[in-house]
Amino acid sequence: QLVGCKTYLIDGDLYGEVIDVLNLPGQDVLVIKTEDGESLIPFVHQLVPTVDIKAKKMVVIPPEVQL
Repeated sequence: QLVGCKTYLIDGDLYGEVIDVLNLPGQDVLVIKTEDGESLIPFVHQLVPTVDIKAKKMVVIPPEVQL
């Protein structure tokens, strides 16, 4: 269900598209295709605060832009 979702940053900018979900022992990890390549983001509420399956979009906070 998550593959194909568009991902957006908190400020509303398009970040990329989910192309895979890795089911790792600790947690699931989203594989997101971005302009710069691929990004891996753990699928936890702190980094993926909003998920709208119907609209196929989610808000992500990539670790590299955390404050």
